[in-house]
Amino acid sequence: MSESSNNKKNKEDRRKFIVTTTIGASAACALFPLASGIPSLLDPATKESGNTEVPWTKITKLASLPKDGTPTKFEVILAKVRDAWTTYTNIPAGAVYLARSGDQVTAFNLKCPHLGCAVDYRKKSNDYFCPCHNSTFAIDGSVTTENSPSPRGMDTMDTKVDKGVVWIRFQQFRPNIAEKVPV
Repeated sequence: MSESSNNKKNKEDRRKFIVTTTIGASAACALFPLASGIPSLLDPATKESGNTEVPWTKITKLASLPKDGTPTKFEVILAKVRDAWTTYTNIPAGAVYLARSGDQVTAFNLKCPHLGCAVDYRKKSNDYFCPCHNSTFAIDGSVTTENSPSPRGMDTMDTKVDKGVVWIRFQQFRPNIAEKVPV
C-alpha cells in the first residue's frame, strides 16, 4: 500500500473514531438526566400505598374508664408507623379523651378544630375548653361558645370495644375548616 493511501486510511479511521466517540459521549450526556430521575420513580414516599384505611389502635381497658361518662385523657401510641423506607414502632401520635356510656365509648381528638391547640376537660363545668381562643365545647363535643372561631365541634374517631379493650382509629383532621377532613 502506498503512503498516500495509508494516510487516507488513517484519516478515515481518525474521523470514524472522533465521530463514534462524539456520538457515544453525547448519548451518555443525554441519558444522564433521564437516569437521574429513576430513583424518584422508585421512591416509596412518592407512591400511593393503596391502603387508605386507618388501622385500629389499642388505647386502654374499658374497666379503666369511669362508668359515669367522665372524659379521661389518653396518649395514643401507634404500634407501627412507616415513613418511606423506615418503619418505626410504638410512636406517640397524639392524645384523645375517652368517655364511656355503658359498653360504648366516644373518642374526641385532643386538638381543637380551630387551630390545633390542646383542649382541656374542665371537671367543674363538665365541658371542654380551648385556652387559645376561649371556646368551650359541650360534653358531646359540640361548640357552645357564641361566635366561636372553631368552625366545627370536636373531632370524633371510630371506636370499638373488643374483649374489654378499647380500640380507636386515630387520625388528625385539617384545622379551621367546617368539614372534618383527614390529614
